Amino acid sequence: MSEFNLSRREFLMGSLAGAGFLLAGERVSSDAGLNDAQVKSITLKITYTTEFLRCPKDEEIDIWLPIPPSDMEQEITDLKIETKLPYRKPSKEYDQKQNKVFYIKTKNINKGEKLTLRYTIKRTNIGTVELKDEDPQQHLTPSEWEKWDNGITQYVDTTVGKVTEPAVIARKLYDGIVERTTYMHKICTRGVSTLAFEEKSGRSDDFHALYRSMLMYKGIPVKWQQGTILPYPSEMKKSGRIEADCINAHSWLMFHAGGNRWVPVDLSEAKRRPDLKEFYFGNLVPNRIRMSTGRGLTLEPPQKEILNTFAYTNVEADGIPLIYGHNYKNFIQYEIVKMEGQN
Repeated sequence: MSEFNLSRREFLMGSLAGAGFLLAGERVSSDAGLNDAQVKSITLKITYTTEFLRCPKDEEIDIWLPIPPSDMEQEITDLKIETKLPYRKPSKEYDQKQNKVFYIKTKNINKGEKLTLRYTIKRTNIGTVELKDEDPQQHLTPSEWEKWDNGITQYVDTTVGKVTEPAVIARKLYDGIVERTTYMHKICTRGVSTLAFEEKSGRSDDFHALYRSMLMYKGIPVKWQQGTILPYPSEMKKSGRIEADCINAHSWLMFHAGGNRWVPVDLSEAKRRPDLKEFYFGNLVPNRIRMSTGRGLTLEPPQKEILNTFAYTNVEADGIPLIYGHNYKNFIQYEIVKMEGQN
């Protein structure tokens, strides 16, 4: 039976000017001497589009478009939405720290209907940061996908030993996971820590679910960040287009190192790029857009189905998620405005 003969629920259950570099051609290539680890910031014009391919008739369609947050890591300007459908902005009462969305409720969406967000993003590699208003305790509760069993706890205890310093524990486990886990790209996974440990393989969500579980087991708070990864600066053309789907969705983490210090890490990219393994413990190449923070999210208004992560548009029909690739697709068009190297 083809997947399109299944119900949606059945299917889901189975499933360079400025400080450093000058942009001068169609591609900024590594042959020209561009080092990805030396890129301090990238400014891009972004066009994010959700296009509907087919939608159920006479069913209530609920749509949540993620609004990328603006903070010290990424600055969002000139944000606007383009759609013929009536939409709701985030309410003033909605906690400013929560994940924001444009929300649409409608019926009978025509084939080819598009929702478009346009904005400019300046994404910066900020390294370790101090966040005085961040309560570390809120990042010590595992999601349902992040558990630790005897295998995981024994591995952590053996690897860490009697070490108590959070940064040293984090580094030992970082090295261990990167070494033992195989990266798998052209698949979509759910980021289950016990499966990642047993299978010793996965993509970004699997690497980071496992790492987050291990650190939380040791009492170290860890923030989950989710979004989309773009081509590396050394591979970027002046403009390009990618599909904003589960393959290009990407996660990374920030762990609490004591005091007000938070350290960014990206284990799956450290595996993909061994030359950047040292860099990715404490830094992030700014070729990414953060859409949300956390897992097991509740949006505004609340969606019906559980939301593991939130990297791109979420759509439900009569409370059941639509099937990505069958009912709708998302695309990101980017254009480089500026790329800065380290001073």
